[in-house]
Amino acid sequence: MKTLGESIRKRRRELGLFGREVVAGELGLFGREVVAAVRKADGTPISIPYLVDLEHDRRKPSDSVLNQLATGLRIDADLLFFLEGRRAPDLRLGNVNIETLRTALRTLRRNLDGRGGAL
Repeated sequence: MKTLGESIRKRRRELGLFGREVVAGELGLFGREVVAAVRKADGTPISIPYLVDLEHDRRKPSDSVLNQLATGLRIDADLLFFLEGRRAPDLRLGNVNIETLRTALRTLRRNLDGRGGAL
């Protein structure tokens, strides 16, 4: 399975985006924003070196950065959280009923059985 960084880099390239377009945002026709700038918690955009570090798995992004990357790169946020080894904030204990979570995990395992376990 790919790492978080490999998945981000692969998807960015599939969309034909350069790192600067993810960092600063990209304007399409008529000045409409196609990819929103990814911002840190303090509101400042991430830098190109920060994105490069993410793509090489040298940094651990915040929940906010992961969600913004998922939106901008049109990737399922749950997949990015999974690749990062974390649960999405809405699936963390306290936010979900434990029995509902157990049932969902059993269903996931059952669905992966016989399919090689690939996501």
